[in-house]
Amino acid sequence: MKRLGLLIPLLTLESGAEGKNLSLLEQMTQPKITFQSDYLSDAGFENFDASVKTYKQEMRINNDMFGFSYSRWEYDWERADTLPFYKAKTPIESMQRVKLHANLPVFINEKWFMLNVVNVNATYEKEFSNAFGAGVLSFLSYKVDEKHAIQMGAFANYHPVKTLALPVLGYTYRLREKEGLSVLLGFPRVYVGYQISPNLLFNAGMIYSQAVIRLADDSGIEEGGYVEAKDFQSNVGLRYEWNEQLELSGDLLYAFKRDFAIYDHQADETESYSIEPSAGLMVKLKYRF
Repeated sequence: MKRLGLLIPLLTLESGAEGKNLSLLEQMTQPKITFQSDYLSDAGFENFDASVKTYKQEMRINNDMFGFSYSRWEYDWERADTLPFYKAKTPIESMQRVKLHANLPVFINEKWFMLNVVNVNATYEKEFSNAFGAGVLSFLSYKVDEKHAIQMGAFANYHPVKTLALPVLGYTYRLREKEGLSVLLGFPRVYVGYQISPNLLFNAGMIYSQAVIRLADDSGIEEGGYVEAKDFQSNVGLRYEWNEQLELSGDLLYAFKRDFAIYDHQADETESYSIEPSAGLMVKLKYRF
């Protein structure tokens, strides 16, 4: 299927040129609006002749405390009739997702910091019923010294059909610095950034994501059913800050592991599949008020 955006608006991943002249509190409360467009090239289904291209559009309105996002995916299929779940029509033409989230940071002392993130969301093809889920992330961060920190915690995605819970582990190096190298190594995200100049940032990374999609009552996959999609996606690209308000990013994408399982309307798993790797592009425009 497609990268389905699990999760996690991590405060600790704010890095680079952003917020040069603002205090930490001002950075956390500064509102932003982001438009993002993704494309993933034709990806085949393992052991079948069918393939699918994926297009995604997303809008986010947020600060580092609260946020809202709306996403829409479009699918372009080739030889879908060779798939075993094909029902004489396009399996799925599009799907949508709405999400509200809140970040709750707790500064315990000079060494310890805690972040809690909660979200409610709905991912669906057409109907809202039984499309709602929730997510929670909680981790502790310990500052070893001025450059190094370690994180440990857990996250969970709840949906009536399938609930996923996994650990959060991480090591960070100079992550909030505004020049030179910054690194996060861990799960579910890896991030490397290098501030080439005050306005230009090189970044690369990987993220794991999971979601459950409520299929339409007249779905071409499973009528009134669900799909659980899981994937690993990597990126490498540049972020350019035109001024203190406007920022433009461009990335190359590579989805290297994608799996999905189909559930019937009673939430019983019926079959599962894997999609071959594919490459793509992402363009993102952010405006800070």
